[in-house]
Amino acid sequence: MSRSSIALLPVLLLLAACDAPPAQSAPQAQSDSELTASLAPADPAFDGRWAGVLDAGAQPLRLELEIDLSGDEPSLILISVDQGGARVPMSVVRMNGDQLHFSTPGMALQYDGVLEDGVISGTFDQGGLSAPLVFEPHEDQTRDEPSARIAPVHGEGRVVEVALEDGRLEGVLTSPDAPRAGLVLISGSGPQDRDGNIAGHPVYAAVADALAEAGVASLRLDDRGVGASDAPAPLSPADLADDAVRALEVLQAETGLSCVGYLGHSEGGYLGLLAANESGADFMISLAGQHQDMATLLYDQSEALIRASGQGEDAVEANRELQTRVFQAIDQAGPGEAPAAIEAVLIELGLPEAAARQQGAMWGQPYAVAMFEGDPAEAAAAFEGPVLALFAEKDLQVLPEAAQAALLAARGDKPTRSVIVPGVDHIFEDSETGSPSEYGAAGHALSPTAWAMLVEETRALIGQACAD
Repeated sequence: MSRSSIALLPVLLLLAACDAPPAQSAPQAQSDSELTASLAPADPAFDGRWAGVLDAGAQPLRLELEIDLSGDEPSLILISVDQGGARVPMSVVRMNGDQLHFSTPGMALQYDGVLEDGVISGTFDQGGLSAPLVFEPHEDQTRDEPSARIAPVHGEGRVVEVALEDGRLEGVLTSPDAPRAGLVLISGSGPQDRDGNIAGHPVYAAVADALAEAGVASLRLDDRGVGASDAPAPLSPADLADDAVRALEVLQAETGLSCVGYLGHSEGGYLGLLAANESGADFMISLAGQHQDMATLLYDQSEALIRASGQGEDAVEANRELQTRVFQAIDQAGPGEAPAAIEAVLIELGLPEAAARQQGAMWGQPYAVAMFEGDPAEAAAAFEGPVLALFAEKDLQVLPEAAQAALLAARGDKPTRSVIVPGVDHIFEDSETGSPSEYGAAGHALSPTAWAMLVEETRALIGQACAD
């Protein structure tokens, strides 16, 4: 999943919200302790997974909830199944007996519902959208496929901590016996846990298992503000690249390996190259990596998603005009002015004020602005070590041919191996169309074809990068 997986469409406001950089929460009128003291204990039946369908206008959106009552305070993650399995931890979760409220104020998103007769019935609000939304107990649709890798066979590995200047990251180190090399796995955008649970499947845990089969140790981490990690949201890609540099140092200290590198998925492909240049890494693996500038990638991606949804040329042209106006506003805005500039453009183009304000706050955040200023081609050209890039044939988020061409052009004559994996989508699951609505439907976290190619290609790369 990519932070760049956002088509700027009025009917896809939720998609933009779910995949955008985490927004800062608005201050609450009452402290959490004051609110908690006045609440009745949550109904234990809330605990678990729930599924519902939101009527978002032009197309329905499947949503899931993961509610955990095991801690001192309830926690809740909202998952948008049709938008790449984007996982959004809610910053405010309140339960009062059979009543539920969750929200993320910086994204203008909230839900209020009541648990009755085994279902949660309530109202979902975001931006200018207000709609009824019912959640029912989730039915696991995962199929039992012996050939598919659902979870790592090498186990969870060893818990490792990475100290940051402003917090800490926690993750797990997975290693085969006598590893030949080691790498740090860098997730795509949005809040990801160490296993990369996308549409209910542990994608990054499965990748770590494949790497172990290839003789490579890997460190994968909970992102900032997710799981056991505790650090503020990043302000720029450089912040996350610096995190990856620190993680590589920890990996080397824990394993004693001298040949080390990065594996980045989606936006992580760009971040990994930034970190590789800073750390002096020996190699880089990119899985469906972002290797185009942000605007170009979004133009291509949005057109592909619109066409896949069955909309025609008018929708493509209208969306491109909207995107162009927003991109220009971001480019021309002074420091701190992007939110208001984006909001003004969207209001002029006919969006409701509340929705325009939400989009402006989201796309005007420092991280989003910094992503538009970034240059993935420059990062790819600067890295001297060997690069392995696997792209997904059915990918509608990072189009394989365009991304591959951009990477190869940037690399020039530097050692680069690029392969398009047949029949798989952005998260390397088998897919008929590549649509995000199919994520999780294949019944595995990594297709057998992708698994085998990742193992084979990684072995060859390590043989090249780590030769004595």
